[in-house]
Amino acid sequence: MSTLPSPRAVTAHPAGSPYDLAASAAHQLRGPLSSIRLRLQLLGEDRPDVPQLPSLLREVDRLSALLNNVLDWGAGRHRPPEAVEVLDVAAARVDAWSVLADERGVRMDLAGTAVTARQVHGALDHALDVLLDNAVQAGPSGSTVTCAVRVSGPDVRVSVTDEGPGMSDAELACAGRPSWRGAAGAGREGSGLGLSIASALLDASGGRLDLARAASGGLVATAVLPLLTD
Repeated sequence: MSTLPSPRAVTAHPAGSPYDLAASAAHQLRGPLSSIRLRLQLLGEDRPDVPQLPSLLREVDRLSALLNNVLDWGAGRHRPPEAVEVLDVAAARVDAWSVLADERGVRMDLAGTAVTARQVHGALDHALDVLLDNAVQAGPSGSTVTCAVRVSGPDVRVSVTDEGPGMSDAELACAGRPSWRGAAGAGREGSGLGLSIASALLDASGGRLDLARAASGGLVATAVLPLLTD
């Protein structure tokens, strides 16, 4: 039988910290997101012929679950660890970000094999949203973002590789710190909390976030989770 060992302990973050601010922002977003869901649901009742509505409602529900997860994380709480089908999650997130990639002229590729890992709820979803968003934004038109799933010893590694400007050694050393932003993201909107939240959720799952320069000159960002074995 597969076992789910306990993740690392997580303590509550001090009030006013970037983590506390992230949880406060998640709390503020729950109301508007609920309103959007209700409007979509009503629209579906009036326009059942719109085929995109069911998938939009599923995405809103997924985002609501992620916001609740960030709230729990900000308070130092996590649900019990759970099994996650890694390739299924990767495929769903690549599909979701393909809309933005198409707009930017960036191709997205997915490779790997089906494998089961362990996570705190929503950790991989959130991490891949951050990594794929960053990769699509960093890559120039005509470039490719590759998401690959592989097993390495006791770990499952989900790497996102872009063909953007990459990071210097100094940037790699700072990346993942709360509110830090690299040179490539200086002109973009955002809080700079994405990588730090993703890193904390992966760490709470018993994994980690790895960042390195790609052979192509871009960035390889890897979400690492423990392999779930029989």
